[in-house]
Amino acid sequence: MRLEDDFEVYMKELCKKIRNKDVHASLKLEISDHLQTLKEEALLAGLSEEEATAQALARMGDVKSLGKQLNKTHKAPMDIKTLLPVLIASLFGLLVMYYLQFHSTFTELQNMKVFNKSLIFYLVGILLMLGFSWLDYRKLLQYSKHLYVGTVLILLITVIFGVRVDGLPFLILGFANVNFIEITPFLLVISFAGIFHSWNWNDSRKSWLGVGILAFPILLLFTTSALATSIICIIGCIAIMLSSKASIKQTVAYAAATFIWPVFNLVILSQNYTLINTVDIKNLGASNVIGSSLHLTPNLISEVHTDLIFMYIIYSFGWLAAIIAVVLIVFFICRILRAAKNIPFIYGKMLVIGLAVTFASQFILSILTNLGFSPLSDAAMPFMSFGGTHILFEMIALGLILSIFKRRKAADIPGLT
Repeated sequence: MRLEDDFEVYMKELCKKIRNKDVHASLKLEISDHLQTLKEEALLAGLSEEEATAQALARMGDVKSLGKQLNKTHKAPMDIKTLLPVLIASLFGLLVMYYLQFHSTFTELQNMKVFNKSLIFYLVGILLMLGFSWLDYRKLLQYSKHLYVGTVLILLITVIFGVRVDGLPFLILGFANVNFIEITPFLLVISFAGIFHSWNWNDSRKSWLGVGILAFPILLLFTTSALATSIICIIGCIAIMLSSKASIKQTVAYAAATFIWPVFNLVILSQNYTLINTVDIKNLGASNVIGSSLHLTPNLISEVHTDLIFMYIIYSFGWLAAIIAVVLIVFFICRILRAAKNIPFIYGKMLVIGLAVTFASQFILSILTNLGFSPLSDAAMPFMSFGGTHILFEMIALGLILSIFKRRKAADIPGLT
């Protein structure tokens, strides 16, 4: 028993040298197996058990040297290539809010203090992002069902009792009205990734149950005027189905059934509603490469800092700035989608894919609206549009993605797979 304790002491001292605690469990298992193999070889060579144990430890190497080497190998640094474009886009969004508050003729927006509020939102968002990047995302898996139930209940309360602002129901809290609708896609994707990471779509009963779980919150969203959010959620559900090995037939059937209502509403909106003045759309082509003076009709003032921020960037900062903003977000989305292929843990892979598709859908719908190709009015530009709720949850989503990337080499947590 004492000889086995020598192995335990060795591994305990070794793990003290390795800062990345996420790999301790897998390393202990690997090193223990290797030590046992070395010990068995020594016993076959005729050594006593005590001598075999000592030889196995000696062949494994000095604990300090090995610990230093393993610590270097298993470092989990922040993924700068993923983080940097988001930080630049956020700084640019903050610059736009500064320009709106202090250098525009929109006195209504100046009274709103968009820069001051945005600065607070971004700072809090960065702290949340850092916190979630250090959190072991795998521990969220066991709370996926609770998150789904909580999201659906709060969504139901918002739909029934929420205060309508520009047609959208806002959740009433004691100190503020929260736009819970716009963060629903992120919450659903996080919960769906945990619920469906090991779902058996070949089982007829499970298949129908899965469709019901995916469809219920979508039906609740249909009762609101949040058409863009509904579309983003549907696309996120399709991504979850495909990544959880649902068949093409099942996925197409779900997509066809859920898209009927949004398509019907889009047709009506396209015929009877124009969000952006046609004169302003034509003026986009006349904007300078490096910016021009802002000329917007009064009816756009209430939206220019939120849904129509990309249009404002084109007018005020030029097409070059707008293209740079697009490249930053596209690079971010493409990078996380590409990195998802190297994530061994299926829950982490589905989480990254779901969040990437959510960001992509939100971004594309926002661009289409700003360029006059879409009548939708509730798709915010990721990391740039004014709004505390969506900025905070976009930063939280980024933190989860960074947490997943940091733990790509870590073993699964026993009992959660």
